[in-house]
Amino acid sequence: METLVDLLRQAAMRYGDRPALTSHEGLRSQTWSYSRLWAAAQALARHFRQHHHLAPGTPVVLWATNSPELVAAMFGAMTAGLVVVPFDPSATPEFVRRVAAITRAGLVVSTAGAAADLGVAAIGLAGLPFDTEGDPLLDQPSPDDVAEVVFTSGTTGTPKGVVLSHRNITSNVGAALRLVPDRPFRLISLLPLSHMFEQTVGLYGPLKIGSTIHYPSSLRAPVIVKAIRRNRVSAMVVVPRVLELMMDQIERAVARGGNVRRWEAAHRLARRLPLGARRWLFRPVHRSLGGHLRHVICGGAHLPVELAAAWERIGIRVVEGYGTTECSPIVSANTYWERRLGSVGRPLAGVEVHMSSDGEILVRGPNVFNRYWDAPDATARALDEHGWYHTGDLASLDDEGYLTIIGRRSDRIVLPSGLNVYPEDIENELREEPEVDDCVVLSMPDAAGRPRIWAVVIPGSTDGGPPAESSAIEAAMRRASQRLAPHQRPAGWSLWPGGEFPRTNLGKVKRFEVEHAVVAAVSAPAPSRAEPVYPPGPFDRLRRLLAEVGRLDVDRVHPASDLTLDLGLDSLGLLELAVALEDELGIVIEDGDLAEVGSVGDLWDLIKRETAATPEKPAPDWPRAWWARWLRSVLQRALLSPAHRLVARPFRVKGQGVFDGVTGPVLMVANHCSHADTPSILRALPARIRRRTMVAAAADYFYRSELLGAWLSLSLGTFPFTREGSVRPSLERCGALADDGWSILIYPEGTRSVTGTLAPFQRGIGYLAMQLAVPVIPIGIVGTYRVWPKGRRLPTRGAVTVRFGPPIEVGPDDTGVVERLESAVAALSCHPAPV
Repeated sequence: METLVDLLRQAAMRYGDRPALTSHEGLRSQTWSYSRLWAAAQALARHFRQHHHLAPGTPVVLWATNSPELVAAMFGAMTAGLVVVPFDPSATPEFVRRVAAITRAGLVVSTAGAAADLGVAAIGLAGLPFDTEGDPLLDQPSPDDVAEVVFTSGTTGTPKGVVLSHRNITSNVGAALRLVPDRPFRLISLLPLSHMFEQTVGLYGPLKIGSTIHYPSSLRAPVIVKAIRRNRVSAMVVVPRVLELMMDQIERAVARGGNVRRWEAAHRLARRLPLGARRWLFRPVHRSLGGHLRHVICGGAHLPVELAAAWERIGIRVVEGYGTTECSPIVSANTYWERRLGSVGRPLAGVEVHMSSDGEILVRGPNVFNRYWDAPDATARALDEHGWYHTGDLASLDDEGYLTIIGRRSDRIVLPSGLNVYPEDIENELREEPEVDDCVVLSMPDAAGRPRIWAVVIPGSTDGGPPAESSAIEAAMRRASQRLAPHQRPAGWSLWPGGEFPRTNLGKVKRFEVEHAVVAAVSAPAPSRAEPVYPPGPFDRLRRLLAEVGRLDVDRVHPASDLTLDLGLDSLGLLELAVALEDELGIVIEDGDLAEVGSVGDLWDLIKRETAATPEKPAPDWPRAWWARWLRSVLQRALLSPAHRLVARPFRVKGQGVFDGVTGPVLMVANHCSHADTPSILRALPARIRRRTMVAAAADYFYRSELLGAWLSLSLGTFPFTREGSVRPSLERCGALADDGWSILIYPEGTRSVTGTLAPFQRGIGYLAMQLAVPVIPIGIVGTYRVWPKGRRLPTRGAVTVRFGPPIEVGPDDTGVVERLESAVAALSCHPAPV
């Protein structure tokens, strides 16, 4: 393996149709095999070279959320000899525009609509030709060719691009694989692929050994946990904040169940037990995580020892490491077998680490970059004449070779999310406001000891008047924050008590003295109390919840409080808030809606617009087990079919041939006017379709009684479908069934017709049909209304006919699908479609 292209080629040859990448969007999951990923990379390489006429060495900006398509685009660009310039999806268009100009990028590939007005040719990721065929490109990149330029600065300072060759990255991948068992595992990817930590440990390394990587649809803890269970995840690559969010959710569930004392006692006992016994002791937690999670690889920011110890006590290994983008990125790490909490482990094989006289970490090896993009002065400051990279991090190295990070010499702030923030970027943006004469941006700990961004401000004056008041500075801070990336926005600010900042002889601010003074004597101004009146009960619950998530006093939470500026909630903090709202208040808010919320008052208004819903109990999986399918077949042959033959006489089936060409799952939609409908349809289906069909049944009607619900699930293959409140879990259940190859029968009218005529279809059937992306079979049932109408206790004998219509293909933006399905079912059931 000499290049990343070689890595993928060899993996495709070795693992072929084994699943390489999976993702979950909407209601369905998609799976890319190793062979498909390699074929897609070849197709995109041809597209970049032949259609866009990009010569080898041309930078290509990739700006999108993690997905199999993004991975294919990365490998496609590298296969064409292009230089990948990856961006976090939360990066601002201004920053992307600047970097595209600096690198002279030939193309921007982004999420649809995001790359408008960037001054360079752009294409949406979904518009790339992943499946075209053709001859492979003959000229491939060499090990010393540039693979990527990764920019580590922010939006307003001078962007600094780390130039990494294929050899840099592949050498780090090979060394990193020695840290964990050399066998395939199932990984969930939670960090953006613009982060070298995620690329090396969460993509290239796993692909090399035949692992399967899953990309979830959201970073909310419930979504992550659900994805871990569904995909039987055995490993995660995370930053410390993700571990904290997940442990918080576990502990909230413990508290809701009244099991805090048992939880604490189990942790005390676990300290004296081996890992295997710990997993047994905490088996409910492991069941909630799918039962397969064995280890997590953590890096990117400081990992509190107690947090790592908590995960180890429940029986999950925490493999912590240290690195920088300039080192591709891993410098040192613990291993799966040897872990020393509080340490970042020993240097990787082939990586040299030396401590300078003042304790700075110096690194040399094949993984170390050789230059910054078009920045010779910055390169000279970072790399000395002997090839040592000066990290700017301070550490101690013990006699056994374990490295312990102490702090930083430079001004860079590393957030708990693993993102780097450069104070100069934020300071330059704040100084654009006339109310800010000067400022210093620092890292200040919150109540939980986590670093957060804090601005210290010297007030400016407008039009030569007196210095700005606190309210004017507050407004200026909010305006500037809107121009910054979410992770750069200050969590708070304070006024500098002196006239000028203390400076060195060279004019540089003495940041340590400023930080010391702020911690000792200065506090942020309290928010205005001139606020509207809110209902004390529900709103007070929200305030307490926000205080808990923000780790601050509830008295600081007011309707005018800004979620970021006043409460200090970063992007992951907002995810934690979404989880807490769902867990504690029963309020489900989509990630995108929450990201648009500015203040506590705005959040309250959004909550009032949302539907409060009790989280739906997950539908059981046992009705799809082999024994349940066998028993269902016996029951239907021995009881249900004979009973149906006594009632439905004569019984006719028309159009059964529509299933002849069906090889996968389908969505079946039918009119509904009788309890005899489901037995009639099941009897009419071909046996191979019937055996893998689940029927959506009203949760509020059939599943009020657990015994009745269990009987229907066993005998007819039903599953509970919510008709009121939040239907999202029921829709997701349909997606999971389709992913597993099960067909679904649903009645879009929502209930039985009281007249025997077709009622209007619920609009949700259109969303379901578009999201499932499977053929839709319309079904018309005639005669069951006379046999067993709504309101009659027992059925009578009568003729019943089931008609199947030809499959209807539904596109992702088929806005007229509901009307088409209504018309098709109406024609088959001899009823006119409702107007």
